[in-house]
Amino acid sequence: MLVMLIVFMVAAPMMQRGLDVNLPEARRADPLTIQRLFVTVPLSFRSDGVVQVDEDPVPFDALHERIAVEMDARTERNVFLRGDGGITYDELMSVMDRLKQGGVEEVGLVVDFPDGR
Repeated sequence: MLVMLIVFMVAAPMMQRGLDVNLPEARRADPLTIQRLFVTVPLSFRSDGVVQVDEDPVPFDALHERIAVEMDARTERNVFLRGDGGITYDELMSVMDRLKQGGVEEVGLVVDFPDGR
């Protein structure tokens, strides 16, 4: 039983991690200070057309409907958009358009900070 406890203790943080995304770096952006809704566009978006809203995978065609439901429950109609560094500008803009269709007023782009900050 002790071995099972150790296995679960090691595996639990890995299950909460989410998608690995290679974020671009920004030297002058401020760190995030408030919690908002995160939309992640992984590199696999090109092949499967699926983005992640917080922890849930959502097909691109249903993204504006899912965001509309999320925005109804929130006072701030803002989201943070995380896009893999390999995603093109056109792909990122198409996701932003769907977010706007869902009622998002402001989209913040999430970046990594260079080492040493």
